Amino acid sequence: MRRQERNRDYPRIEKILDDGTIIAYDKFNQLNTDLNINTLTDQQQHEVFGGILIRPQRNSNAYNERDYRREQLQQEEIESSKRKNKWLILLLFIVAIALVALIVKSCTGTNDKQAANDPNTSDPTNQNDAQLVQQKNEQLQQQVEDAKKSIENNQSDTQSKIDALKQEIASLKNNTDTQQANKVADEYNKTADNLQNAENERQNGNNDEMQRELDKVNSKLQEIKDKITEFFKKDK
Repeated sequence: MRRQERNRDYPRIEKILDDGTIIAYDKFNQLNTDLNINTLTDQQQHEVFGGILIRPQRNSNAYNERDYRREQLQQEEIESSKRKNKWLILLLFIVAIALVALIVKSCTGTNDKQAANDPNTSDPTNQNDAQLVQQKNEQLQQQVEDAKKSIENNQSDTQSKIDALKQEIASLKNNTDTQQANKVADEYNKTADNLQNAENERQNGNNDEMQRELDKVNSKLQEIKDKITEFFKKDK
């Protein structure tokens, strides 16, 4: 016999009666009572349920609704365990990637820091600037000496020599990009300022003040020499 009744979950076994009658919803969600556990075959299950829902225990008449529920529960536990394992594997994979990224970042940061602190690390910019400072230094030193002598000898072209010196210093600063090279250029700028002050004092007739400014020039030249020595020492 068949009775129309709608359920959300089908096909499924509702219960198995003591005489073996199977109360179930078939693959069309129709209530079915035509099957019996004692005579049930796999073909019948495929026709009614579209698959195997019941696997009777062979050589036993004790298979009943309780056994079926137990099988269903075991199957659900297996599926649940598989899902948990999948999530666990995914979580471990994400954690592993994060750890690898952290280790790589840490190693890269350490190497960069060591390279920055390693005096033996050669920077092409430092090398180029050091070479330019070395090339310009002798020329600037000579221009400073020429301007100083021009002031001492009251020559009329003193201002033009000071201006030319300032232009060379500006050229050095504009063509370098390291802190050491900029420091050298700054010291030469101070030297040029001292020369300008000395020239102004000369024109005002203050020879004592002029000499003080020229003495400062001599001190600055020594400071520049020390900075250049330090610059090349770091570049090695």
